[in-house]
Amino acid sequence: MYREVEYFFLNHFSNLGLKKNDKILVYSDLSKFGIYNKNLPKIVLKSIKKIIGKKGTIIMPFYLLNDSNVVFNNKKFNFTKYTGNLVKAFVKEKNIIRSKSLIHNHVGQGPFAKILNYSNERSSIGRYSDFEHIKNSNFKLLLLGCTFLQGGTYLHHLEAIANVPYRKWIKVKKKLLKNNKNEIIFVDYFARKNDEYISNFNSVFQRLRKLNLSIKIENIKYGNSICMNLKKLHKAGLKLLKKNKYSFVKKKSKL
Repeated sequence: MYREVEYFFLNHFSNLGLKKNDKILVYSDLSKFGIYNKNLPKIVLKSIKKIIGKKGTIIMPFYLLNDSNVVFNNKKFNFTKYTGNLVKAFVKEKNIIRSKSLIHNHVGQGPFAKILNYSNERSSIGRYSDFEHIKNSNFKLLLLGCTFLQGGTYLHHLEAIANVPYRKWIKVKKKLLKNNKNEIIFVDYFARKNDEYISNFNSVFQRLRKLNLSIKIENIKYGNSICMNLKKLHKAGLKLLKKNKYSFVKKKSKL
């Protein structure tokens, strides 16, 4: 069973266009594969590494959106009900690098994971954030069993760059363990102004598919996986927002 599952994922990643030396930003929902194996996260990681090799790089999200009362310790991972099994397995690997971001935090492994050291702890999104460095390093976005609504956080980064009118910059108070002392840090966060609009990222993805961006899609038991180049997503997404500042959202329906 182990080898069968590994063979499936090797084919799955190959069909999604993953190659040797690739750099990938991975979001995942392994439940969508309908594969019940306690070793599934380890098999997935092993399969990715077999394809991208030692010179490839993997980065995953470890977001801290609702942990305002938790003291951020770069060496300690606090799992919540929102932490996926693949991420839980990944942070236990050797030579993991963790970014400084106190909200949109990322963890990485591989030669290019060092870019996570460059971001500013006061920037969650937009300029100087993890997302900027990941894009500039020519990463691919891999949504493993995820829809764009689940794993399209990069689109929020584009909303910040475009300064969309339905969001605003606020300061979010976070606690950080620094030099063995607790410090208060105020992080720039691009929050919704109200509940009038909600994200419509799956619709955005359908429009992106029509733009010939070399998007790879592979069907799985309960959905699909998606892989595309972040720089192409960046350029195309900003173009959509330039035409219409509200192209990433829809009005919330009234009951």
